[in-house]
Amino acid sequence: MWTDASIKLIKENFIAAAVPTEVQDAKGPEGEFLRDAGIKKHWVTSSGYMSCVSPSGKWLGGAPSTKVLETFQKLPETERKPGAVVVRDLEPAEKVIPSPPEGGLILKVHGRFMSRNDEGQLRHAKKEDFRSIFTFMLSPNTEYMWLTKDEWQSLVPAKPVKGEKLPVASAISERMARFHLSPARALTSEDGIAPKTAIKKAVLTIVVDDVSTDRIRLSLQGLIHWGSDYDAAKATSPNGPLGFGFATPIHGILEYDRTKRAFVRFDIVAPGDVWGRWGDANGKSQGVERPGRTPVGFAFELSKGESPTDRLPPAGNGGRALRAGYFTTGKQLALPPR
Repeated sequence: MWTDASIKLIKENFIAAAVPTEVQDAKGPEGEFLRDAGIKKHWVTSSGYMSCVSPSGKWLGGAPSTKVLETFQKLPETERKPGAVVVRDLEPAEKVIPSPPEGGLILKVHGRFMSRNDEGQLRHAKKEDFRSIFTFMLSPNTEYMWLTKDEWQSLVPAKPVKGEKLPVASAISERMARFHLSPARALTSEDGIAPKTAIKKAVLTIVVDDVSTDRIRLSLQGLIHWGSDYDAAKATSPNGPLGFGFATPIHGILEYDRTKRAFVRFDIVAPGDVWGRWGDANGKSQGVERPGRTPVGFAFELSKGESPTDRLPPAGNGGRALRAGYFTTGKQLALPPR
């Protein structure tokens, strides 16, 4: 399917788009367009099932091909010429997939399973480190964290002094703990949202490292711990009784451009450990469970949000995380005077 010829055909003649199931089922103009085009009858999947439709919403066929192009050429010129179909901008309330907050900040989050060598140093996990795991799960998984304009501005001291320490609002630290620093993120962007009651500690602190006329350099320090407390005697997963738990220190370097009034660097690492029973939908052990404390690492970096991929909502799958209280976690912000 994915040959050089087929990729060239798509790039030169088609506009590729991913269609989440919840969009085609949704009320409103997006869902109506997809249903009228017959997409619901011809599933679009990552395994290669595709549908081709015209700009006006006529179903042309399955996977992109010369036959599909021939069908398109048979349409009236009024449907084929550039600008023939004008698509209006959606109102915010009509969008099924939410957009990043206006003036907000997007962080690209990478999560992956790790292991340790005989000297205790971290290394990338291998298939043989697990009882059962798919090879693709050993690669980093990527998702996105959103901060509102008020939230990222709260991280910038109004009158910075070298050595000054500032607490980070719990709205940010708890969001990071519940929605992003979850070992399930090494598997998928959609699962593993931690309940607020599971959080034992989610504390972040900003330290002013350096101040100049054009830059403020900050370090981010903290600790995230949710789930059970570690008990070596019980951490014998996949058969042990110890409940799921995760803890990680937080280390970050942030740089704020005082002229642009924007962050130009936002690098965070979270080299954490997971333990206990992950549990599947039936509470049974999973193949990714390993005895003792085992490492799962995360890294955050600044994203410009210029590509559609970089504007995906947290936890993927539409607005799942937002519906689970993404922006209502933690106390309200108290912005410093400016």
